[in-house]
Amino acid sequence: MKAFILAAGMGTRLSSLNLNLPKPLIRIKGKPLILWNIEKLRDSGIKDIVINIFHKGELIKEFLGDGSEYGVKIQYSEEEELLGTGGGIGNSLDLLGKGVFLLISADVWTDLDLNKVALKESKSAHLVLKNNPKDYPEGDLSLQDGLVKDSAEAVRLTFSGIALIDTCLFKGMEAKRYGLWESVLKPACSEDLVTGSLYEGSIFNVNTPEDVEKLDALLNEG
Repeated sequence: MKAFILAAGMGTRLSSLNLNLPKPLIRIKGKPLILWNIEKLRDSGIKDIVINIFHKGELIKEFLGDGSEYGVKIQYSEEEELLGTGGGIGNSLDLLGKGVFLLISADVWTDLDLNKVALKESKSAHLVLKNNPKDYPEGDLSLQDGLVKDSAEAVRLTFSGIALIDTCLFKGMEAKRYGLWESVLKPACSEDLVTGSLYEGSIFNVNTPEDVEKLDALLNEG
C-alpha cells in the first residue's frame, strides 16, 4: 500500500511561524511535523509515499529528498496552483496507481496505530474521526452504524485527516480543482460506501501557533 501526504496548503493561520518555511516543516519537539508522519508510516510498514507540494514546496523536497535517508521512497506531485484536497489527490493518480492508499494530512500528529485502520472489502473509503474540538463544535459529519453520513440529525464528529481511500472514487472526475469531502467522499457516503471509526486517543491538527505550543509541550512532557 502507498501513502499520500497532503502538504500543499498555505498554512495561513500559522503565518507568524512559517514566514520562511512551509507548514509541514515547522518543528515539533525539534522535528519537522511532516517527518513525524513519514516515520510513523515507515514504522507501520508503509514505505512508498506520495507528497503533493505547492507553497514553498522546494524546501520540502530539499529536506526530505527521495526519502532514502528515512527508510522510505518519496515521490512528489508538484502543483502549479492549489488544486484542493481532492484535486491534489486526483492529480497524483499516476503516482498512486490503482487500489487503496492511506491518506494523512501533513498537519496531523497522532498516536494512532495505523495498522489498525482497515477498509472493508465492499467499501471504498474508511475515515478516522475524532471528537469535535472546542472551536469547531458543529463537526463535519456523522457516524451511524459504522457508516459515515452527512446528517445533522445524529451526533456529528470531525474528520481527522487520516483515511483509507480507493482510487476508484476519483474515476471520471473531470474538474482539476475540487475538495475531497464535497466532490468525492460525500457522494460516496450517499451510496453507503464510506465507513468510519471514532478514535479517542491523541489526534492533533496543527493549525495555529497555539496548537504548535500545546503539542510541543505534550511531547516534551512525554
